Formats: sequence, structure tokens, C-alpha cells
Amino acid sequence: MRGVNNMKIDAKILGSVLAPRLVSKALRLFDRATMFVVAACWCAALLMMAFALYTVSLSVTAKRAALAAAATEPSLPKVVNKLPDASEIQPLMERLQKRFPDISFSLARGQLLTISANDSSRFRSWLTVLSYVDTISPQYRWSVKELCVGGKCQDASPMRAVLEAEKISFATPQAKK
Repeated sequence: MRGVNNMKIDAKILGSVLAPRLVSKALRLFDRATMFVVAACWCAALLMMAFALYTVSLSVTAKRAALAAAATEPSLPKVVNKLPDASEIQPLMERLQKRFPDISFSLARGQLLTISANDSSRFRSWLTVLSYVDTISPQYRWSVKELCVGGKCQDASPMRAVLEAEKISFATPQAKK
């Protein structure tokens, strides 16, 4: 009999738990909790969306600033160095020979210009030629390969200078990407 009483008690508890009023209250509580979770998810999604838009805005501003900086940067020409042909330096050598007939000029390997004087009284003229070469030929960069003054010079000339020419030209700059 005891088992039957337990069943009656269980049926009463089950009946009270499944009472329409209690079930209705539980469903309302569940609906409120669900609404709260959904609202929290929407708020988080909106917050993430606002953060993403802010990040995109910052990147667009940074790109505009970089483009403005690149636009104000000057485009420098590219310097191109190459060895000149002997035919290019020959007119320069002839011009120097006409201007300074008492100084000797010779061309070796196409770009080596040797300037020498056998008379020590021509020292000032020889020095003038050395500075004049650079002045009349701005398209060349001259490097001094050998400079000798005095009794230890080769070829028994008291003044000798060997200058190496390098032609300088400018190329238009490449467009930046």
C-alpha cells in the first residue's frame, strides 16, 4: 500500500508542477531570458560593427595622408653613369689643344685623358687646364687617376695628370606605385 501512496504523492506533485499557472509563469521567465540573450547578442553585434567602421575610417584617413605625402614629395631624376666613347671626348681634347697649345693632351682607352707639360714654366697653365676641363664639360665626371709634379714623374715630364671620364646623364624617374 505504501507504493500506491507514493504514486499518489508523485501524481499530486506532478499535477502541481504542470499546473497551467506555473507552466505559464515558467514560459514567461524563459521568454524574458531569451529576449535578454538576443538583445545582448544584437548589442554586441552593433558594437563590433561600429568598431569595424571606425577601423575602416582610420585606414582610409591614413591612406589619404600617405597619398598626400607622396604627392608633395619631389620626383628626383635618376643619375646614370657610363663610360664615354673616344669619339665623344675627342672634340673636347681638340678644344683644349687649341686653347692651350703649350700643354700636351692624349687620350687612352677612350676615357683616360692625359694632360702633361714638359716645361716647368708652364705650371700655371697646366693647373688652369686641370680646372678648366671640369668647367667646360659638365656632362662628365672627372676622376684623378694620377697626379704627378716634379722629378719623379713618368715619361720625363715634370707635370702629368691622368683624368678618367665618366659620362653623367639623367633619366626620368619611375612613377611610384
